[in-house]
Amino acid sequence: MKHRSNYPFVTLLMLSLATLFASVPSQAVEIVVATVDNADMLNMKTLSHHFEEQNQDIQISWKIVDESVLRRMQASDSKQKRAQYDVYTLGLFEAPIWGSKGRLSPLPAAYQTDGEMKKWIPEIIEGFRYDGEYYALPYYGESSITYYRKDVLSRYGLQMPSQPTWRGIESTLAQLRRKSQGEHGRLCLRGKPGWGENVVILATMLNGFGGRWFDENWRSALAEPAWNQAIEFYLSMMAEYGLASSWNNGYSENLQAFVAGQCDIWVDSTAAGGAIAQASFYAQVGYAAAPSQVTDRGTNWLWSWGFAVPKGSLHKDAAWRFVSWATSDDYHRLVERNFGISQTPPGARHALYENPSYREYASFADITLKAIKSADFERPSIQPVPYRGIQFIQMEEFQQIGDFIGKKLSVLLERKLTGKPINLEQELSHMSEFVQASHNIAERLRQKGVDAY
Repeated sequence: MKHRSNYPFVTLLMLSLATLFASVPSQAVEIVVATVDNADMLNMKTLSHHFEEQNQDIQISWKIVDESVLRRMQASDSKQKRAQYDVYTLGLFEAPIWGSKGRLSPLPAAYQTDGEMKKWIPEIIEGFRYDGEYYALPYYGESSITYYRKDVLSRYGLQMPSQPTWRGIESTLAQLRRKSQGEHGRLCLRGKPGWGENVVILATMLNGFGGRWFDENWRSALAEPAWNQAIEFYLSMMAEYGLASSWNNGYSENLQAFVAGQCDIWVDSTAAGGAIAQASFYAQVGYAAAPSQVTDRGTNWLWSWGFAVPKGSLHKDAAWRFVSWATSDDYHRLVERNFGISQTPPGARHALYENPSYREYASFADITLKAIKSADFERPSIQPVPYRGIQFIQMEEFQQIGDFIGKKLSVLLERKLTGKPINLEQELSHMSEFVQASHNIAERLRQKGVDAY
């Protein structure tokens, strides 16, 4: 018996199924972005639908947490062969260290064309480089400068030089105090403990006084005179001209105090310029270099938050596409259109400083660029040192060292402000022992190939 062929039916069925599947998009890759809980990242989350519309094969899941929580998450996750997160927000401190340990995915060559690399401010992008590879792209960059009230100083016949010294600032505050009969003459400096809080001020002040953390042979240098001079000066300045309870004040608290008119001089991050621009007296804010003393080497810090992709990510291509978008000139323009020019991330891309709208708004633009370009990670001290870094040392143990010194300094400040006795020589001896022990232990672990960071 002859059977009728089913070929036409099968062909029709296959064509129908092919059409059906072609009309259904393939499942998008989900990337998880772990980042810090601040206004910039919340803006990015709001705008991220633009990226997803342009890259329909990628969906973004966000993990937004406090900075201290984020650091712990990253430190643990970056060691895993299968990373839980695909993109991290991390800084100049972590990226070269983690890159050297194989924890991060290097920036693909496709994102390193000559044209693209020239768009970055070199001092910032180079901070994310190790052994010829870039391990993150910068989101924003900063250095440190001196903010002051031009109107207040002018009222009492005073001026701030373009390159002030710490002793000069002390003299200016004393004259303000005397001439205003106590109405003015307040200084804002960080007092809150932490390697990212009061230690950034202490470290740059120490550099200005000619100090260093270690000598050429990795011996603790805390017994050298510059440490005693810098800490004694810091404590005396804060006791005489600082705010009450200043041992509790970090960047955010001092920013609020300066904008509220509670201090006449503030030494801190260039990134504060945008927030200060919202103050009623913005036109009366002056800008000078971060203070020096016996030297200006290492007196203004360098920092950047960037985006990195962990080695354990299973979606590196998608992750780098997101990072490239989030750090691009196109993203900056998107922020400007949606949130205003003041919300555009500063300090990383040349285009922002060529933008007429930004230059009209940001009276701090030129000094920000100058401060960033003058920061030298390789030579942070007038004395020879074996380390890289300005307000931090780029080695694993510095987080432990910095936090310990920060806590000690905060306690000393509280004692100074409350009239309790201080034996600075003894305290420095204890701090020096801790610094040396921390380095020795970390070095021994490195020699054994143990990644304890």
